[in-house]
Amino acid sequence: MNYEQFVKDNFAKKVKPNPVQIKHQLNRAVLDLVTAQANLKIDATWALTIAYHAMIRAGRALMYDEGYLPTSNQTHKTIVEFTKIKLGDDFPELVAKFNRLRRRRHHFIYDSKSYVNVEEAQAALVTARKLIDKIKMLVN
Repeated sequence: MNYEQFVKDNFAKKVKPNPVQIKHQLNRAVLDLVTAQANLKIDATWALTIAYHAMIRAGRALMYDEGYLPTSNQTHKTIVEFTKIKLGDDFPELVAKFNRLRRRRHHFIYDSKSYVNVEEAQAALVTARKLIDKIKMLVN
């Protein structure tokens, strides 16, 4: 799939890149990592979810930087797929982890099952940091 296919399938729309919005998303992603770390001892499942949301914010910044905005139709999946295309074949494991976290977050939010241990949440934080750092290098 290419970027224009997202538009054709109504998963994204074209927008003028907004550097302020991009910066806001990246700054919030970094703050979300701090929040996830702080919640690690309280609730590992929620810490993982916050780390995932940090990744979503960074992915959204990446989309904004390319002149796209996800629609409300499969928003999270679209951001993950867009990130996969943008990062190309250089980071398949990182994007695969992003997608697995998307599914884990979905189960937690919609099934309300707390099933993540601290080690899994810590791994999610590491993955989120790597993705955010990579995206920051691409958009700055």
